Amino acid sequence: MLLSLNTFFSACDDPPPEEEIALIFTELTADKDTLTAGETVTFNATASGKDIVYNWTASAGALLGSGAEVTLTPSPCLSGDILVTCAVTDAYDNTKSKNVTVTIVE
Repeated sequence: MLLSLNTFFSACDDPPPEEEIALIFTELTADKDTLTAGETVTFNATASGKDIVYNWTASAGALLGSGAEVTLTPSPCLSGDILVTCAVTDAYDNTKSKNVTVTIVE
């Protein structure tokens, strides 16, 4: 059986498989934990990994922005606790999430 040199050497030219970079979600912070009606609060997520996507949700109010930082604008007549969640997903479909609660007082 004869093998061509191209067949033999092409296997040596293949790049090594990429090593998966771990997804690490370090922290989720709010610039304040209590606010009054009409105020806004900014949230920051700190994560590392490959091609991170941030997905934000809030139990009430409107989240503005994208990426690692968003701002919550609560409804003017709202009071009580609002739960904000940030889920981060990497290029390998790994997901981690964190929550933070802020309180609106009258």
